[in-house]
Amino acid sequence: MGSLRLPGGLAAAWLARVLLVAPVVAQNPATAPRTPARIAILVADAADARVRMVGEAVAFWNDSVSDLGLPAAFAEPLSATPPSGLRPFENYAHQLSQLAGRLHSSDPGPKPPEALFRLDAEVVVLLSAQGLMPFAWPYGDDGRYFVAIPAGDEREHVVRNVIAHELGHVLGLKHTREPGVLMCQPCDTSAAGGGDRSRFLPLTDIDRARLRAFFGWSGP
Repeated sequence: MGSLRLPGGLAAAWLARVLLVAPVVAQNPATAPRTPARIAILVADAADARVRMVGEAVAFWNDSVSDLGLPAAFAEPLSATPPSGLRPFENYAHQLSQLAGRLHSSDPGPKPPEALFRLDAEVVVLLSAQGLMPFAWPYGDDGRYFVAIPAGDEREHVVRNVIAHELGHVLGLKHTREPGVLMCQPCDTSAAGGGDRSRFLPLTDIDRARLRAFFGWSGP
């Protein structure tokens, strides 16, 4: 398995810095997907430990929405290796990361590479080789997302929660100032790291309400 490493510092401080940059687009429940979103993972090394963590984050979200009586959020992630290689995606991720905090969700930002549109997926997750800022960024006109996860951190509980956090934005969730929860800004990961659900920071009642709205839930 590959490993991750970020420059030193406490997990809380790291997340307080990086999670500020994840752009959020509130999706219209009327246009929210009714079938699980397909996820394509772009990675240089199939043995990269982050591939497994994406799968764990997807399982967390599918379990979480199932608990709410909602359909699965994501299909099983599949790795993809475009003929053009990863350079166009890495360049695009670098451009977006450099603009972190300065782009509004209504701003189209840098032009996405054509290779991105050729991938058969609603969500493209780049397990980057760069130490960039993580983000979830919408592209195109059909609600697709480009998610970038940085290289460099060996603390699996941090990386796993960063991945789940960014996928939360894909599901219409927003940042919250409440500490110790998955969509926090800033964050403290000390509550995560145990087994099963405790490997992920918890959701809030507001998160659950937003998930119901995203899926167009019409229950009581």
